[in-house]
Amino acid sequence: MKLGIVGGALQGMEAAYLARKAGYETLVVDRRTDAPALSLADEAVVLDVTLERGRAAKVLEDCDAVLPANENYAALICLSDMFRELETPLLFDMRAYEISSSKLHSNQLFERMGVPVPSPWPNCGFPVVVKPSGQSGSVGVAKASGPEELEMGIEAVRALGEEPIVQEFVEGPNISIEVIGDGARAVPMVITEVVLDAGYDCRMVRCPPEGLEPSVEAAFAGIARKIAEGMGLRGIMDVEAIVCGGVPKVLEIDARIPSQTPAAVYHATGVNLLERLVGALVHGRLEDAGPVRQGASVYEHIAADDGRMRSCGERGFAEVRSPRIAPGLFGADDAMTDHRPGARSWRGTLMFSGSTSELVREKRTRCIREIARAEGLEGSEEVI
Repeated sequence: MKLGIVGGALQGMEAAYLARKAGYETLVVDRRTDAPALSLADEAVVLDVTLERGRAAKVLEDCDAVLPANENYAALICLSDMFRELETPLLFDMRAYEISSSKLHSNQLFERMGVPVPSPWPNCGFPVVVKPSGQSGSVGVAKASGPEELEMGIEAVRALGEEPIVQEFVEGPNISIEVIGDGARAVPMVITEVVLDAGYDCRMVRCPPEGLEPSVEAAFAGIARKIAEGMGLRGIMDVEAIVCGGVPKVLEIDARIPSQTPAAVYHATGVNLLERLVGALVHGRLEDAGPVRQGASVYEHIAADDGRMRSCGERGFAEVRSPRIAPGLFGADDAMTDHRPGARSWRGTLMFSGSTSELVREKRTRCIREIARAEGLEGSEEVI
């Protein structure tokens, strides 16, 4: 199986990593020569699919399937149009992506379906969250505790050329689940917990979430299935929610290969979401997630600069340069990193797995302390 991956940033790295675990040969395409996923691929090609469409078609039609792993709208439109003329399967649903890439449109969908969401402003009090309609992750997200901060948040979003979305600020575990659909039926996969930094950027993923009631898990999986089947999803989508008062309130959906959560799912359960996606769209085999191995995992980003180590979000990790897969690094089960002994600055994603969450936590603590000892770094207690 040869998989083409178009996009060499965080999503491309995740796809290349999962493809390696599945035993696939990979071709990564990106317009940037320094895109980090290029160094993880069996074959790397630097080209801009929107400007070199003919060359891109020749390169990609040799693959058994192609996965867009980027959020460049022009590139996604180009690929969707291109693959209407090619026999190679495209593992992507452009129609679903257009809905999910607009929080305004996806919120309208949730309202029609009766999906629980945080209350919109002004039907709620402070604090609130202000976020841009068309951005994913933490870009442009701000918490406002009063009218002045609210106005500042709205102005900042409009400065990005985006429509502001304002909702109540809800506190509780931040959970995520992937759903895979074949256009008629959709199956929810494995729930993870997303741990954010102070800037609302993901710094860690835990699988399974700690302390989540089975009734909440079942409700969230049902909501995710309902959304995906209501959209007629033919591809993969992740659904993110905050658990508040025992109710999973949906924050957003993203109909594309996610970063971070799939690797955590793989290390905890053995379920490879990329394999499941290929099975559904290439081999016509849409499988449920369970039964799965009942393990646990932690997936975490760290950064080392000038003698100090810190936890960082995915935007900080995205500064990684020419990463490699490093199994067993400092006692981690696996790592994606540009670490070199004695380097003053490096980035790493560490992955830990075990039979229980407690054993995983212990393994992670030992690893962080070993990094600090071996590299002479300060800040290990802050990371822990």
